[in-house]
Amino acid sequence: MNRKAGVILSYVLMVIEILSTLLLTPFVIRTLGQAEYGVYKLAATLNAYLFLLDLGVGNAVTRFISKYRVTGDREGERRFFGVASVYYLLIALIALAAGFVLVLLFPTVFAKGLSAEEAALGQKLLSITVISAAVTLGTTASHNAISAYERFAVSRTASIVQIILRIGLTFAALKLGYGSIGVVTVNLILTVICRLFYVFYVRFAIGLRPLLRGVRRSLVKEIVAYSSLIFLQMIATQLNSSVDQVLLGALVTSSSVLLAIYGVGAQIVQYYQSLGAAFNGVLMPGVVRMIEARPEPGAIMDEMVRISRLIFMVLGIFWCGFLINGREFICVWAGEKNADAYIVSALLMTAFMFTLTQSIGSQVLWARNEHKEQAILKFCVVLANIILTVALIQWDPLVGAALGTFISIMLGDVLVMNVVFRKKIGISMLRYYKGVIKGILPCLIIAAAVGVPLMLLLPRGWIWLLIKCFAMAAAYIAALWLFGMNDYEKTLVGSLFKKILSLGRNK
Repeated sequence: MNRKAGVILSYVLMVIEILSTLLLTPFVIRTLGQAEYGVYKLAATLNAYLFLLDLGVGNAVTRFISKYRVTGDREGERRFFGVASVYYLLIALIALAAGFVLVLLFPTVFAKGLSAEEAALGQKLLSITVISAAVTLGTTASHNAISAYERFAVSRTASIVQIILRIGLTFAALKLGYGSIGVVTVNLILTVICRLFYVFYVRFAIGLRPLLRGVRRSLVKEIVAYSSLIFLQMIATQLNSSVDQVLLGALVTSSSVLLAIYGVGAQIVQYYQSLGAAFNGVLMPGVVRMIEARPEPGAIMDEMVRISRLIFMVLGIFWCGFLINGREFICVWAGEKNADAYIVSALLMTAFMFTLTQSIGSQVLWARNEHKEQAILKFCVVLANIILTVALIQWDPLVGAALGTFISIMLGDVLVMNVVFRKKIGISMLRYYKGVIKGILPCLIIAAAVGVPLMLLLPRGWIWLLIKCFAMAAAYIAALWLFGMNDYEKTLVGSLFKKILSLGRNK
């Protein structure tokens, strides 16, 4: 029940995030202008690197607290939480120091791509976002403890409230003329309030207090061994998601406008990723329980196929719809100047459709503490991404940057990971993929057959775009219900609608 509620709330949160982007981003771009928006996105990209200081301990918090809850070891749970809390307070201080260095180096590193005024603005934006990152890192132990306790309603509701407030306050800040400085300041204030709420909730509602007395050295070693491998994967993921914008800013002359276009494409991809990631935040505790029961490889594969099919059903129609109508969407949403962002989004969405669909496999490896090869292989492949992207940027800055990341993701996170899954989990990837696409792929083909003629024949504009997307979605849903879903999936969807209807009647 907690997992289902968590997934539902995660998707509610995701829908609100997407709607906030649809409503706010065009206004932000038009208010700031292409150049200032590009600098704003570059500062946000650099700030994201500070979250690598997590070193993978955030994932360990969820895993170990879930494990201690399964075994009923309350004292061990408190000791672990105490170690994690102290660690994150130290990391917050390190983040502030590292951020200060980034601020000082910013004008020098991006002297080729930005003007002196743009570089000065970037320094100010980065200074504020660094403080926000330090606050977030310093409270990560409490945030992930809430997930480990499967209190998804609390964390998701808090995030929803934060987004709604951010929309209103950002709009007001821009209207009052505070520009990008106002945008990041609003985010800092709301981050501080939300993260303090998490700390107090864990302390007083869950009753989890840190315990530092009697901490065993073996516990620290276990945490370090587990987290260091997650850290390598975090580096790989972060490089894939943001190295393009850093290289564009550093290597391409007068790149602020290019950064804005790439930022629009990356923004769409970010929310596409949230479609699949909505599952991951609520899967880990359940996966830990499954692995503690020591299931056979066949049972693990059945669970992987079951979860992956649900993710693929959701991701598939968004991917298909964007490939057909994505360029029109970007033009009516962000303006004709950003039309080339379609190439960025289409390439990266295609790669992430594979990685997000099979993300349950990574959850299994983490729960079994068998992710060493995964971490090393992904890190080696992503290093090639930097070399490839630098070369392709010389050919075409925008397309080359996106293409380099696409190739690295397909090599490292798809092909290499399939080998790791087969070796570590002992499943047949061919049977896995057949199980995932069975019934769903024909439904996507039907949706595309409906969408392409409408895209070619109907006029452009918001109303017509909504008609095209609605027609594709209707054809897809009808096909899924008729022959795409299996009995389990139909029962799951049916029970979900019954719960929604019962909630409506109770009101």
